[in-house]
Amino acid sequence: MPTRSTQNLCWAAHKLAAAFLIWATVNPCSAASIDRWKPPATDQRSDDVPVIPVAGPIDSTARFQERLLLVDINRQQLDQMALVLQDESGTLYLWSQDLQRWRFQQPPSSAAIKYQGEAYYSLTALPGLSYRYDAKELTLTIEVQSSAFVSTRLTNRYDALQPPEKATPGGFLNYDLYFSRSADSTQRSGVFELGYFNSHGVGTGNVLVEQLVDPQASSSRITRLDTTWTIDKPEKLRTLRLGDAISGAGTWGRSVRFAGIQYGSNFATQPGFISSPSQSIAGQAVLPSTVDVFVNNALVSRQNVPPGPFSISNLPIVTGAGEVQLVVRDVMGREQIIRRPFYASQSLLRKGLKTFSYELGFVRENFGIESNAYGSWMASGTYRRGLTDNMTGEVHAEAMPGQTTAGAGLDYRMAQVGTLSAYAVGSHDKTGTGGLMLMGIERQADPWSLGARVQWASSSFSQLGQTQALPPPILSSSVSLSYMAGAAGAVSVAYVGEHNRDRADTRIATASYSVSLGSFGSFTLSALRNLTGEASTSIFALLSVPLGASRSMSVSAQSARGAGTGSRTDFTTTLQSNLPMGEGYGYRLQTRSDNAAQASLSLQNNFATSTLELAQSQGVTAKRLGVSGGVAILGGDGFLSRRIDQSFAVVRIPDYPNVRVLTDNQPAGRTDTEGNALIPRLRAYDVNVISIDQRDLPMNAQINALKVEAVPYFRSGMDVLFPIKFSNGATFTIHLEDGTPLPVGASVHEVGGNGIYPVGYDGEVYVMGLNPATRLRASWNGQSCDFTVSFTRSTDPLPYLGTFLCKGVNR
Repeated sequence: MPTRSTQNLCWAAHKLAAAFLIWATVNPCSAASIDRWKPPATDQRSDDVPVIPVAGPIDSTARFQERLLLVDINRQQLDQMALVLQDESGTLYLWSQDLQRWRFQQPPSSAAIKYQGEAYYSLTALPGLSYRYDAKELTLTIEVQSSAFVSTRLTNRYDALQPPEKATPGGFLNYDLYFSRSADSTQRSGVFELGYFNSHGVGTGNVLVEQLVDPQASSSRITRLDTTWTIDKPEKLRTLRLGDAISGAGTWGRSVRFAGIQYGSNFATQPGFISSPSQSIAGQAVLPSTVDVFVNNALVSRQNVPPGPFSISNLPIVTGAGEVQLVVRDVMGREQIIRRPFYASQSLLRKGLKTFSYELGFVRENFGIESNAYGSWMASGTYRRGLTDNMTGEVHAEAMPGQTTAGAGLDYRMAQVGTLSAYAVGSHDKTGTGGLMLMGIERQADPWSLGARVQWASSSFSQLGQTQALPPPILSSSVSLSYMAGAAGAVSVAYVGEHNRDRADTRIATASYSVSLGSFGSFTLSALRNLTGEASTSIFALLSVPLGASRSMSVSAQSARGAGTGSRTDFTTTLQSNLPMGEGYGYRLQTRSDNAAQASLSLQNNFATSTLELAQSQGVTAKRLGVSGGVAILGGDGFLSRRIDQSFAVVRIPDYPNVRVLTDNQPAGRTDTEGNALIPRLRAYDVNVISIDQRDLPMNAQINALKVEAVPYFRSGMDVLFPIKFSNGATFTIHLEDGTPLPVGASVHEVGGNGIYPVGYDGEVYVMGLNPATRLRASWNGQSCDFTVSFTRSTDPLPYLGTFLCKGVNR
């Protein structure tokens, strides 16, 4: 039996050999560097350690020994081998490229020595560094301050999204059918949307179909709503629309429906893209640490950081004032907390970033009533640019026959105040020249938030979307103020006023209070006061109580008082259960104090959503039925689905029916008899993790992946083929010609194939990828023989095929 000292010696030898192999694999030194570790032919010391003179800016008589050490730095558990020099005084030197690999700040070149043409630095020359060298264990443990490392930059997951997959030709059809019956009146209607997509974009068209039948009159009509072809360029954050669209309005304009061309920025083509001035925060870690990022006490990110300075950029900041908090927890369990206040505004763009929208076409009139009513031509353009992180400029211009309007302005973020806005606009048409001025301030903070806006327009001012019956008001103003009192709730007040030319002025004041009651629910109280004409007041109170994950009950009261209407108070009680994300049902029951009642039941599966509703009021009963769903077409196959409002995928697992498919770990569908499943509601341009439930696969399935990442284009479909197939595997026994089993350890492979399968006891072997007639070859101890195996697929997941004879060779 070996002695303990002999065991220790063997253990050390094995460890050194293994360490050398690891080093030879991962160390950035080249093979040439290994060669230079060989001892020179002369100048050997008594312990046979090579001593080589240094060529460099040090004493030419200095001598160094080479040490191959296992290095760890600040408890990172690097377990990396490195060539370390040791001089006659015992001082250790590290290679410059190793320092770079370990993320050290570059030391001054004056502190370097030259050894075989390479730069080395003494550990004593590195500031704030301490180390422990164990000559027996051949280890070097280094402790150094965090400032000695190069800074690490951390980002969120959206900074490196994979590009979307080009869509193959396909289409979809959405339908919303509605039937209503009340007294002697019957109404039938439906909205249909037809879509087609390919690698060049997606086209959609919507049609409204209506039929009204009553004793006095009956009518029916078909109205086209809009038709648009959309081309997204996610790599450029751009979108081109051809057909019906809605114009950009800028800060002060009015949006209009038109038919023509629209080209503009679209940040939605890169999910997570932060257009506002980005917020970042930095810290330092001495040891490997975990960093939790909290924004307004909500956890938004958790990442691991190595020792050294680090910074986190592109934080998902909410609008308004708040605080970013970092909790840095190292491997020893010690914590440090870093806080930084911020103020963010969605109206600002970060410095140098621009957004624009340009439109040219014809104004759409009587939308939803007439199919092809278009008026005069129009052109408009909006351009915004971040001049600094605190200032964003905007220019907006528009033109119609005989009318032009243009304006410019700034949004400016002032510390501790909020975002200030100022815009000046001018117009010219046949009535003359007009102008508009706009000023505003917005501050969202805790506990106080404030917003105010004033807009003045001259009598001759004109703009796109303005009608003769509804000119812009001479003066419009709004003010809002809110206070967050934590657990005590939130209070807000607001005022809106308009001074008009040819119609009555408007002045409305509102006030509200809301508070969370914890697990008991929430309470809201609001009031509205009309300050013009016959003054009136409305008060509304709502108590909402949760009864589970999807069920809730609410009780509300609404009181109205006015000079001409008197006083009236109504009470309403509602019990409802929301529809689940997947298949299931929901309902809503409501009663009112005026004897009105309403009941509805909704059923949802993977093919449609249906709603049946009964309502009674003033002795009249109404019945309503609605059905909503869709049909997707991809690769020549059609699939029934719920409404297809987003992108979708067709999961294909050929020959495997009834397999559960999940999207982001949520049930999304099952494969049909052909192994296909439609997965709707995918996020365009984002990573959608589609997975399958392995428990639904038989034992003879050869599985190469259970998860696939799908990144589709906007409202387009994509095929997702899971690499799963029948293994066509079976066990059988192989005997030699003399009747003995094939030796243990022999191998079997298909002639011309790549798979190799080991032989077990009694000549038994398991082989996959068998065909009806597969030629196999067995090999062992320099011998081999061929034989043919017949295989027929069956329901047996692990069939046994019997015994096969390997002729021509004996044991």
